[in-house]
Amino acid sequence: MKNRILSLIAAMALTVGAFAASVKTDRAWYLAGEAMTVSVTADDALIAYAELCDTRGLAAGVAVSLQDGVGEGTMELPSDLHSGYYVLSVYTRHNARVAYQLVAVVNPLYKSVDDDIDWVSGDSCWVAAEGKADLVSKKDVDVRETEGHIVMARVKNVYNGQTFSASQICPSISIVGKQIHYFEGQMVDDSTAVFYTFGIHGKQPLVLSAMSFTGESLPIEMITPFATLLPKQLPHLVFHYVRGEVEARSLDMQRHQIAIAPAKRELQLGVIADDAAEDGVPMDYSDVVLGTKPDLTYNLDEYRQFLTIREVLLEYVSCVTKRKINGVQQLIVRKEQALYDNTLPTLVLIDGMPVFDVERLLNYDARRIHHINIYTEQYNFGNTIYNGILSFISRSGRLTNYPTEPNVQYLVYVFP
Repeated sequence: MKNRILSLIAAMALTVGAFAASVKTDRAWYLAGEAMTVSVTADDALIAYAELCDTRGLAAGVAVSLQDGVGEGTMELPSDLHSGYYVLSVYTRHNARVAYQLVAVVNPLYKSVDDDIDWVSGDSCWVAAEGKADLVSKKDVDVRETEGHIVMARVKNVYNGQTFSASQICPSISIVGKQIHYFEGQMVDDSTAVFYTFGIHGKQPLVLSAMSFTGESLPIEMITPFATLLPKQLPHLVFHYVRGEVEARSLDMQRHQIAIAPAKRELQLGVIADDAAEDGVPMDYSDVVLGTKPDLTYNLDEYRQFLTIREVLLEYVSCVTKRKINGVQQLIVRKEQALYDNTLPTLVLIDGMPVFDVERLLNYDARRIHHINIYTEQYNFGNTIYNGILSFISRSGRLTNYPTEPNVQYLVYVFP
């Protein structure tokens, strides 16, 4: 038994030491419901991602801010975790490899069919036994370093009788507000999109969307930002304990759970109801985004008011036309006396949200629009090149009474 334990510890040490990112925890074992402090060292990165998982799925995760390659984060362990071993993994987008560490979790309050533990009354320590971890060192995480927050989403690529491949889907994430913060995602397979965001902090209303090459809006939903790598097998946990210590920590854990209950509700991943974005605070209007001012700006307070955007474009905005590209009706910005590619679309936004259905926008109440900004240069977002940007900014910056595009996800998200 002793040799087996030493071999396991040595294997873990080698595994952790083999990578640029490393991880340590503040305790040797945890009660389900306790807070775990994760210390991370990773070269050349500002953010590291730590996740705790068993063979079935992700149990908890935290993003850790790094200063000079070192940082700490607190991971709240769910109070209903089963007893047994878990794997703590740490990775950054700069370093594609993952650092691993085994973590023992004990749940004295709830028994589960998934428990993989033998309780042995005696000394206050824990050891491993029987088994070995199969971890307008050969497993890698294939993600690139672009400092900021990782957002992941699941796209329903089978829709209305059609099946779309990754190359036929354009996923996007946009912050709802009076400024443009638009990111196109990378489809890592036919149904998973990854977004590398930057410069966004705090609670923000956002829209997730996925457009097919045929112009259809595909269903999309946010999933955990952690790219979970599940172990095939974990060692059996033999837990040597002192009853008084476990009981004392159990009482502290329950008090901790009561204390953090309001914060846990506040920091939920997101609320999907259309009116939930009222909880977020849109960024104030600025006439300088994308590092430049728009080529044309229309402050509709300076013009006669019309009932629809269709009338506004017809009467005032002569450089915007409507045409079909690849069979999809789109609004096009054309720069006078300049060469441009007729096949490239214009990025059309309203309060930062991309517009798929042009008719829906043209029929929107123009009295709710404050500014129309037009950028006539070419812009590259993700893998798509746009001939200009047509940005509509409402008075509230919150898509007030705008009928959101079908199948998009509209929610409030807390960026670290």
